[in-house]
Amino acid sequence: MKTFAFASFLSLLTLNSAAPTQVESRTPGNVLICTGEDYTGTCETISAPFYTCQKLEAPYFKNVGSFRPDAGAYCRITYTADSCTTHGDAFIWPDSGAPNLHHWDDVATGQNIDAGSMMTSFLCQECSGCTVKE
Repeated sequence: MKTFAFASFLSLLTLNSAAPTQVESRTPGNVLICTGEDYTGTCETISAPFYTCQKLEAPYFKNVGSFRPDAGAYCRITYTADSCTTHGDAFIWPDSGAPNLHHWDDVATGQNIDAGSMMTSFLCQECSGCTVKE
């Protein structure tokens, strides 16, 4: 009986250690940035310190299709200046992200624009109430 119980325990242990995990690592201050819409194309997770302007470099400089900050932060993107501005041009929240910056509703003008082909930089801030809907 002891042998059966031990074998059953080992079987469960093996099953648990082999089970795939579906949890995506999310870190406040990290952003997912991609050249394509809907998080396709060339993508990278950038670790962005809070309250520090992040100037984009190739391949993302004026070539952002989608952008999403992790939970715990929101980011201000800039597409009307060469670098971060005091208020940024748009806020990107972790729960919705910006899956298509090539068709973006500009808050200042009310027009649908291609913000992704103009985006130069971003600045993220800590947000204790920001969550991500998985």
